[in-house]
Amino acid sequence: MCSPSTIPYPTLPGIQFTSLVTSLVSNVTTQIPESLYVNNGALDIQGLSYCHVTTTYTHTGASDNVTIDVYLPIKGWNGRMQGIGGGGWVAGGVDFPLSAYSMLAAAAEGYSAVTTNAGHSSLSPYDWVLSSPGHVNHQLLENFASTSLNELSIIGKAITKSYFGKPPHHSYFSGCSQGGRQGMKLAEMYPTAFDGIAASAPAPYLTRLGVGNLWPHLVMKTIGKFSKNCELIAITEAAIEHCDAQDGLVDGVILDPEKCDFDPFSVVGNSISCNDTGILETIAISTTAAKVANATWAGSSLWWGVKKGTTLVNEDIGFATLPGLATTICSQDGTCVGKPAEIVTQWIQLLMEKDPDFDVSTVTATRFEELFRAAEEEYGAMFDVQPNFNAFRDAGGKIITYHGLADTIVPPDSTTHFYNELAAKDTKVHDYYRIFEAPGLSHCFSSFGGYYPAGIFKALVSWVESDIAPDKLPASTPSKDGAAHNGVLCPYPQKVRYSTSDGFYCCGDWKLGCEETTARVHEEL
Repeated sequence: MCSPSTIPYPTLPGIQFTSLVTSLVSNVTTQIPESLYVNNGALDIQGLSYCHVTTTYTHTGASDNVTIDVYLPIKGWNGRMQGIGGGGWVAGGVDFPLSAYSMLAAAAEGYSAVTTNAGHSSLSPYDWVLSSPGHVNHQLLENFASTSLNELSIIGKAITKSYFGKPPHHSYFSGCSQGGRQGMKLAEMYPTAFDGIAASAPAPYLTRLGVGNLWPHLVMKTIGKFSKNCELIAITEAAIEHCDAQDGLVDGVILDPEKCDFDPFSVVGNSISCNDTGILETIAISTTAAKVANATWAGSSLWWGVKKGTTLVNEDIGFATLPGLATTICSQDGTCVGKPAEIVTQWIQLLMEKDPDFDVSTVTATRFEELFRAAEEEYGAMFDVQPNFNAFRDAGGKIITYHGLADTIVPPDSTTHFYNELAAKDTKVHDYYRIFEAPGLSHCFSSFGGYYPAGIFKALVSWVESDIAPDKLPASTPSKDGAAHNGVLCPYPQKVRYSTSDGFYCCGDWKLGCEETTARVHEEL
């Protein structure tokens, strides 16, 4: 049954298939941590067997070579298909670890799992974004941005039908970060491709993010001084310590960063240990560091900042490195220079200047504004998500998002702003799209700390198939002593609150704030 002879090439205008191969994979036993199965919890896989179908194709008149992989469970197909998104500069594909693990997990849960590499498998954009010096590869960028996602749906459904004898009764898409943007773009451009979409920590305004996140480095360049990483780590720790207990629970998390009144200048002069220069020394937190922290939290007049409690610099946490927007590199003589986030350097070098050797540190405030506006003008239609999900809504689709309030790369306010734009045009948006802000959670992954909603994908399935809308989501975070704190996430614009008598609860709406509605919400609960 797992044979190319039983799975013909799908029919798709404008596409020429070049290969289709199958392989039977038997008795896979492994553990998938929740950080590698986004929108889901950890999964213990025992004895999974599946038919692995790989097909390649090219677009008529183009020289691309797109690969789609489909995992078809030998036993226990649940009648559904799950599309798996990518991350960073990768659309997906089984060569990308995040997508590969999610494919295995989805198949183990009974889904026909499908992913695409959109025509490239490299983790580095330097290998494919430029077709030649000074010229971007428009074909691969279009594939990456949106085109391959619709083809993923069509081809995945066709192969699933050929193998099982019937098409999936429901299809879903799951992604975070770039995968989250992919999901939102699907809802905008291809409203019938998937019935339900889990699009978490998305970047709906990707073009603006690519330039806008340079802001902390422009601030340091303007004042002529660069903070040390150890200073900003100490400031973040102080912010959490100051505001953690304000919500009634000491869990290492700021439940509502908007209510955090920590002033970084209050710790200027405090002594801290620092090893940024490679020599352990005791230094005092500087005024420069306080200014940089405030600027990174506030953002610029063009782009949002991150929330208080968010890691501001690259931080090694053992199994991974948390990225930060205000990272610097210091030499032994104490001189520091900026080290912008990789996506910022890559975006400006490759897509804006179209020169992989361009020195991003030369960007001035004036040039920053020019690049910010030029990025949206040149690539907005391709990458950014337009606030119009009307066709997706009319097709009966549902979309769900979680976004960590300690996200280090994608400002949470960009997601809620997008939701507000939708709501301004459609007062019924809550009927098909819900966002859940996750206190303390960094970019996508629960392993970084914060409240992670491991059941969000299953909540999506219930919403699509049983019309059970998620009014709140269970979430948990590990505490410093190893015990888990269990809480809830609330659908925006509601906020989560905590009281010693009632635990976690949701409050607030469009008209009233939490403090005005606490009594009423307690009665409802």
